[in-house]
Amino acid sequence: MASATRTGTHALLGLIVLGLTWAATPAAGEWNTDLYGGAAWIPSSDLHVHAQNDGGAETRLTIFDLDTDTGFIVGLRNGYWLESFPYLGFDFDLFYTQAAVPSQTTTGTGSFTGKFLGKPITVNGEGIASIPSATLPLFGFAPEIRGRWPLAVDSEFPAGRWQPYISAGPSWAFSLKDSHPVVELGGKVGAGVAFNVTDLVAVFAEYRFTFYPGFELTDHHVSYTTDIDSHAFVLGGSLRF
Repeated sequence: MASATRTGTHALLGLIVLGLTWAATPAAGEWNTDLYGGAAWIPSSDLHVHAQNDGGAETRLTIFDLDTDTGFIVGLRNGYWLESFPYLGFDFDLFYTQAAVPSQTTTGTGSFTGKFLGKPITVNGEGIASIPSATLPLFGFAPEIRGRWPLAVDSEFPAGRWQPYISAGPSWAFSLKDSHPVVELGGKVGAGVAFNVTDLVAVFAEYRFTFYPGFELTDHHVSYTTDIDSHAFVLGGSLRF
């Protein structure tokens, strides 16, 4: 619970800092609203299990090389580019990623029976882990700082018709501690290029890497911890005003 409180505090501080930054910027800058979607994938990772029965006895083990299939990501982002320094901007990104955990057999360091994402999971006495098919949802948000390089600048597009850009910032993702939502702290970096179709409409392509070290999910009083490293490639549209 202390961890949930700390990460919740971090989330609130991040939102406050972003809000103060935006409030302090002049109103004549450039705003944008982006809508996007694309493919996302999570490399295989180890799953650390911590279970405790009613008698207080603990079970700790590691399940190795848990695989996921390629999933999808959708999101909405609001951003602001400074007028006085148009190479620099800020944004707030909301996104949802979903990956499928296929039914699979792998190895573990001990025996265990429980539930994972609502499905039965077992590791027998020989260390053979049977993982059921399940869906891994990930809803997150990230306040970011952005940099861009205006290309093909003219009187119609003073910030450039082509705009390669990079972004980085902390990220928080929602998890569950049994039936109670908590947030996990991580980070997010990205790079892409936008093309201004008109002075009001742009399209963009972007690669992003989102990571949550020590991401924890608790299901029926069993804690599962893993490092989530999510790669995604998205396409989207943007309104500029």
